[in-house]
Amino acid sequence: MRVCCVNGINSVFKTNVAKKANNNVAISPFKSDIVSFSSKYVNRPLNVDWDTAKTVTDSLSTSTSGHRAEYGTKVFNEDVVKMLTLGVADYAKEEAKNNYPERTPIVLIGGDARKATKESLPIINETLLGQGVEVIYIPEPIPTPALAYAAKKYDVDAAVLMTASHNPWEDGGYNMVTKEGAIAPASVTKKVANHALNHVKKGYYKELKNPFAQSSAFSHVIYPYELYKNLIDSHEIIDWEGIKDSNLTIYYDGLQGAGSNIMPRLLEEKGIPFYEVKSKGQIGPNPTKENLKMLSRVVKNSDGEFRIGLSNDGDADRFGVIDENGDFISTNDVLLLATYHLVHNRGIDGVLLRSHATSSQLDELAQRYDRPVIDTPVGFKYIGEKILNLRKEGKDILIAGEESGGLTINSHVPEKDGILATLLIADLVAQEEKPLSQILKDVKADLSNYYSAKSINIRLEDNAKKDAILAKAKDIYNAAMVGENEFGSFEIDAKKTREHQKHMQEYKQSGDGVKLFFVDGSSVLIRKSGTEPLIRYYIEAIDEDSDVADNKVEKIEQTLNEVFV
Repeated sequence: MRVCCVNGINSVFKTNVAKKANNNVAISPFKSDIVSFSSKYVNRPLNVDWDTAKTVTDSLSTSTSGHRAEYGTKVFNEDVVKMLTLGVADYAKEEAKNNYPERTPIVLIGGDARKATKESLPIINETLLGQGVEVIYIPEPIPTPALAYAAKKYDVDAAVLMTASHNPWEDGGYNMVTKEGAIAPASVTKKVANHALNHVKKGYYKELKNPFAQSSAFSHVIYPYELYKNLIDSHEIIDWEGIKDSNLTIYYDGLQGAGSNIMPRLLEEKGIPFYEVKSKGQIGPNPTKENLKMLSRVVKNSDGEFRIGLSNDGDADRFGVIDENGDFISTNDVLLLATYHLVHNRGIDGVLLRSHATSSQLDELAQRYDRPVIDTPVGFKYIGEKILNLRKEGKDILIAGEESGGLTINSHVPEKDGILATLLIADLVAQEEKPLSQILKDVKADLSNYYSAKSINIRLEDNAKKDAILAKAKDIYNAAMVGENEFGSFEIDAKKTREHQKHMQEYKQSGDGVKLFFVDGSSVLIRKSGTEPLIRYYIEAIDEDSDVADNKVEKIEQTLNEVFV
């Protein structure tokens, strides 16, 4: 067991956190430097102007994955981090009062390998302690799914997740995770935002001068690797011995992110042969086709019939997969393969959840095996919330995933896990004893239609231009509702489009962009990104003939370019 003692301070746990230090999780307490004052509190200035505070808190409460922005700017700096953390502290106090009135509020903190995370975590720790809040501190870069599980395991009142995920390295990210291990929904982040704004209105905040002496707040350092490994093993889905005994060779590129702290160690301890590829130079740690060119070359030029390339993004909640030919497997196809493996090879039952930007080829596969399908808005926080609701109803999930590269399974955290996703693909190849490209070809051959999908990102820093595109899309939707249903050479299916919009409004009053369904089964979704300054188009065309489907995608894209100039 690794135990870290910060600043040489040894102390005894005074809360129930100590009782939960199990599963071989290394945990050690420490306290902040102490300065004696005559009174209990001191007023500290909060140097965030109202307009900046509104921009930041709106970002936290409305985006799909928290507040993200370039680190060191007006909207992401030490003062902004303090402001948001004060909101978290107030929220945690409320949660503790409602659920554990005898207990000191507890907040878990951790994040990825970015400079913004490394420099912000100590500030978050000190701010929480100054509010009389106990802290569980993960000082090493940690994958988001591992942090989410630690939040659930320790039954915290709140958790702060510092990550900008796949965004450019210069960005910072401030997000929250609930005690259920899910990305915090708007019902939580709006409360945090309001608490933070209340401090900004006053222009200052009260801080304990001596938090260690005047409250029961401590910081406890943990390293939840063993906790996460045990979670993976508890599912009994990954056949480690089968992978080890197969002729599979794994090449892994963690893109210098948090996955590099977990995946190589996990494979090594399980005795799985692998090679670690350490590529550099990406704008951001995003496992896209463009960013995995080095991994692709390495896999393509290596020996062995069964070889694959696996990758994760900066916080390891997303995945990238390369087949034995060095070809990038789209995220839609990885989800198809993972779903097939869980149903066909592992016999898993349950509901399939997917975002409405994700390919409907999953629907056909699920229906073939008599598994129900539910779609949600884009953003895993909606999927996570739906998972928790289904669990309350006593229902299981087969798999939950989204086109951007995330998935989870039943009994796992209700948050996307890129490490688990890559392990499922490795397990599939070992089980089928066929090259990955052949498995994908066989699975698609069993579908009645060919599904051609394409996503297009339009970078627009000007919000007015993004709003204009969405307004135009809504005009097209409204026109289709009164019979004007032409979209280029395609006819809009008004009934299906209207029903889908109503379904999305069950999650969000405003819906989630505009999705147009065509009478031939094709579709296009137009929406603003919740994490980047982008308008995104998600096109999917369906036909029995692959060339015809591909041609439909081109026609839809051409119409988009003509309509949204």
